[in-house]
Amino acid sequence: MAGNNAYQLDPGPLDPCVLTGQLTHRSRDIWIGNDNMILNTRKCDGKFWDLVNEHPIHPRVLDVIKLSGLYGVYRSHRPVIDRSLITALVERWRPETHTFHFRTGEATITLQDVEILYGLPVKGNPVVGYEPQRSVVDWQNICQRLLGFTPHPQDFKHSSLKVSALNAHLRLQPRLPDLATQDMVNEKARCYIFWMIAGLMLADTSGGLLKLMYLPMLEDITAVGSYSWGSATLAYLYRFLCKASQSTQNEIAGFLPLLQIWAWERVTVLRPQIVAQRDTRNIFPVGLPRGPHAARWFAHFSWTDTTKHVLRVFRDALDSMTEDQFIWEPYSSDIIESLPEYCRFGRDIWRARVPIFCWDVVEVHLPDRVMRQFGLVQAIPSPFPFDATHFHHDRRGRPNTNWELEHAQWLHFWNHIDQYVCNAPILHGSLRYDDPYLIWFRRITRFIIGNPISSPQQQQGYVPNATAYETMARHIHLMVNKAISLGDNPSMEEFYGFRAMVRDEGSNCLAYVQEADRIHVQANYRRDEQMSDHLHPPIRRRGKGGVAGRKVRAVERGRAPIEMGEDDQATQDFQAASDYEPTNTEIMPYMTPQTSQISRDPSLTSLENVFGSNQPQHFDNAPNFSSSHVEGNELNDSNNEVDGDELEDANQGASQGGEPSVKNKRKIFPKLCGTGSHHLNQHGQKKKTKDKKVSVLTKKKGKG
Repeated sequence: MAGNNAYQLDPGPLDPCVLTGQLTHRSRDIWIGNDNMILNTRKCDGKFWDLVNEHPIHPRVLDVIKLSGLYGVYRSHRPVIDRSLITALVERWRPETHTFHFRTGEATITLQDVEILYGLPVKGNPVVGYEPQRSVVDWQNICQRLLGFTPHPQDFKHSSLKVSALNAHLRLQPRLPDLATQDMVNEKARCYIFWMIAGLMLADTSGGLLKLMYLPMLEDITAVGSYSWGSATLAYLYRFLCKASQSTQNEIAGFLPLLQIWAWERVTVLRPQIVAQRDTRNIFPVGLPRGPHAARWFAHFSWTDTTKHVLRVFRDALDSMTEDQFIWEPYSSDIIESLPEYCRFGRDIWRARVPIFCWDVVEVHLPDRVMRQFGLVQAIPSPFPFDATHFHHDRRGRPNTNWELEHAQWLHFWNHIDQYVCNAPILHGSLRYDDPYLIWFRRITRFIIGNPISSPQQQQGYVPNATAYETMARHIHLMVNKAISLGDNPSMEEFYGFRAMVRDEGSNCLAYVQEADRIHVQANYRRDEQMSDHLHPPIRRRGKGGVAGRKVRAVERGRAPIEMGEDDQATQDFQAASDYEPTNTEIMPYMTPQTSQISRDPSLTSLENVFGSNQPQHFDNAPNFSSSHVEGNELNDSNNEVDGDELEDANQGASQGGEPSVKNKRKIFPKLCGTGSHHLNQHGQKKKTKDKKVSVLTKKKGKG
């Protein structure tokens, strides 16, 4: 490698007017080689799914959960979270725009994704309320009234309940009694709903704690479904994506299954292959409503074509992602119409440009930046008047706060959400590379995340190549653009300047891919001209020996077939072989490579046809091997005195697809053995002589 200066690539943003927080973003530390950490994914849903798998929820309790709007979360189960995949996505999340910045443009998780994937309601009241300061006794009384049990004082911590206490309560009586009252059913349903809200959808970084502020919202069990749990879940995930994107953070929380499945639905280089659906008959009884779209990912996977748990590979895959590797519209009209009604109830506000809430959390939903996800034309978006450091504010140190009054200025947008739905013309095809939006986007975005600071030879494992690829593409683009600008009649000064540019930029490109040594060697990548025999090696056949094999090969060569008598069989004794007479074309004396070429091509009957009139001197006195005819008795004399006219006539007849003349049809001559010291038919003669000697000795012994 030509030193660290070989990778002088500006990853962006070239125009800092949009991404104003680049100095604190984790992508900056990655570029300078200071951060290669995998985020910790904090969640407390493991015990929930263990409980559900062992003791499926009673149908009466499920009826209440369906009314609450959380049935899709339960019905989808959960995927195994890949921390490396989550980290690679966080590296491309921008708090300034609430979008992922990919090479192909901006993309984000929208209200449409939340409702289609998990069936969470997006229409309804915002999830905000009043949070008075309460004692442990107060929370014990609330738990007894709403959940049906009183936790111990040590089960509470900072207005939160330990997951272990709720899990222990549900395992004491996992099955609902047959004569259970509706209050008992509601209490059991609240336990599951509270766990799904505080431990799955709105999980924080505490891990094993459930925030109790959501519990009073479940007192009226019939009013739980009136809240916009989908927008609250999305706001909470936005908040933790914004926090985790900072270089000082090492963990992330929120509804991470939504993030991972969103990526699987859209980015083809990240998704596994679904082999078969899991058997859920023991978990979900027969007769339950269909699950949302995310339920299809509760399956058995194959990782043949994609990786898992390798951050460097995920990062490089996103750095080099092409347009056809990102699916802008994974939910076709047929898919949407085939889903249950609860997965498309809020479709008229999927493109609303409004703030979204979850108690102290206020984020902003900006579908106008990702209109291609709705099949619409993408224009250069306008900024939203929002504090870029909003994620630094939380509810710590603010007891007795009424969050509905706190967010009054933003709640106005939500209460008039129908007025803020974005529209655009329908997009036909894909955006061209020279589209105004993409030209603008490439200037304001962070194009590359990974940077191989050290030499690839010094790195262990997978070596990313997206940076070198992008650097080479930019230098080649500069050369092509310069050549186009010169026109057809450049001046000599411009020509020599372009020549120097090609030399320098090309040398840099070779250095970027660790091939700088090629500069000192002449480029020669053309194949030498070869004979046709070298390009087409001979075909080796098996199982075509004996007479039948010779007949087949003779026909394939275009020569006359061998005519045999009725008594001539390949399996007869060696004595019969002495009566067999091959055609003249079967006699192939030793040939040099030049003369063998003459024999293979019937049109080359003499050396003049190969060398022309300028025959080499060392061929002047060479014998003529173009024809041969030998009498059987003369074969022992090293095949001398060959009559050329007879064999030439036979060869011409065979090359034209005819048969040898009648004169030579039955004249055949035994071939030499492999050793060359005797003929093939002598094997039979030796055997016959040996048999005679043995019979004579036997007779003598019998007489004696």
